[in-house]
Amino acid sequence: MSVHLRSAAVHIGNHKNRWNQTYSSFFVQGGYNFMTADKFILRALRLFLLLLMAAALFSCDFGIRTRSLMGGRLHVTVEIDEKANQDNPIALDLLFVYDEKLLEQLLQTPAKEWFEKRGQIKRDYLEGDGLDYWGWEWVPGQNIPVQELPLKSGAEGALVFADYLSPGDHRVRVAPFEDMTIHLKKDGFEVKSSEY
Repeated sequence: MSVHLRSAAVHIGNHKNRWNQTYSSFFVQGGYNFMTADKFILRALRLFLLLLMAAALFSCDFGIRTRSLMGGRLHVTVEIDEKANQDNPIALDLLFVYDEKLLEQLLQTPAKEWFEKRGQIKRDYLEGDGLDYWGWEWVPGQNIPVQELPLKSGAEGALVFADYLSPGDHRVRVAPFEDMTIHLKKDGFEVKSSEY
């Protein structure tokens, strides 16, 4: 019985050696055997894992980086509560600001003041030069389709202003090149990044 086991082990070993010789001969160049099949498979596996890790690292922010460098499309989802703004229509403006001084000024501006002075600010800073601006007005409980907006590269920052009746700044600074969800509530609103 041990003779049979020994001959089976020798047969398996010979079969593995034949496989290595067959595939390693594939990699012979100029008479030099530079890689065995085992090493080739191991290196190919390492390369595959390295590429997989690189793809995972770079794919997370790839869309955002591409939009910040080249422009693109931004998706804005709006959710509005039934009793938003104490059951009154809400004006909402989204600004992309390209002028650093204007951005600093707007970061100190409450929504009420923005809505009072926006006409003059838009005349002082031409659209597409100092800022890009989108404005809407919605009623509480309204079903709002996703807004798809064209983007240019190079924005210093982005702001959302909402014209609420309740006191407060009602201004939120947002990441300029990330899709977002704006949730309009009874006395205020919030903005968060979203995946579209």
